Amino acid sequence: MTDDKTPAPAAKPASANLPDHSHKVLKVYTHSPIIYWWPVWALGFIFWIFTATGVGDDGTAARVQGLTFVFALVFVIFSTTVRLRGANSVIFGLILAIGGILLTMGNMFAPVASFLGQMDITMSSTFYLFMGVSIFVMWAVMMFAFDKVKFYEIAPGQVRERMFWGSGDRAESGANARCRYRADDFLRHRMLGLVVTGDIEITLGDGEIWHLHNVLFAKRKASQINDLIVTRPVD
Repeated sequence: MTDDKTPAPAAKPASANLPDHSHKVLKVYTHSPIIYWWPVWALGFIFWIFTATGVGDDGTAARVQGLTFVFALVFVIFSTTVRLRGANSVIFGLILAIGGILLTMGNMFAPVASFLGQMDITMSSTFYLFMGVSIFVMWAVMMFAFDKVKFYEIAPGQVRERMFWGSGDRAESGANARCRYRADDFLRHRMLGLVVTGDIEITLGDGEIWHLHNVLFAKRKASQINDLIVTRPVD
C-alpha cells in the first residue's frame, strides 16, 4: 500500500515575517528656516487678490489686512529667529498666559483692541504682490534647489552624508547608532510647521550626533531610520 499522506510544509522562521529592508535606501533632506515663511507669501497673494478685486477698498477691511500682514510677518521673524525648545517654550507659554490674565483682570482688552483698530496700516495691491512673489521665489529656490544640495541617505546598517555635487560624501556604520525625533519647538514645529516638520538626531556608535533640522514628515522618517540602521546589510 502507498501512503497518501502529504508531508506538512516546514514552518517559516520568525524572521520571514519581518519587513525586508535589505534593498531600501531612505533619503532625508533638511531645510533652512525659510521653510516656515509660507504664511507671509500666502497672505501676500491672498491680500493682493482682495485688493485687486476691490474687496480691500473699504477702509476698515484695508486696515484689518494691513494689521494681519504685519503681525504675521513679525510673528514669523520672531519664530524663525528665536528657538523656544523644551522649558523655554513652556516659559514663553506661561508668560503669554499670565499676560492674558493680567489684561483680563485690568479690563485692558477693550482699550488694546481699540488702539489696534485705530492703527492705520494699509498697503497697496502692488505691495502685497511684490511681497508674495519675492518671498515665494526665495522660498521655492531654497526648498527645491539649495536645500537639496546636501542630504542624508539611510541604508540598512549604514548612514551616509551626501553632497549633490562636489566632494564631502561620508558614510558611517549604523551599528549601535540610534535616531531620535524632536518636535519640541512649539512655534516652529507645531504652529508654522503644522505638526509636519521636526528635527532628527542621529547618534552614531562613537557618540557623534548628526543634527537634521526642519525635516518634513520627521516623525515617520525617524521611525524608518530606526528600522533601517538596525538591519544587517546584505552582501
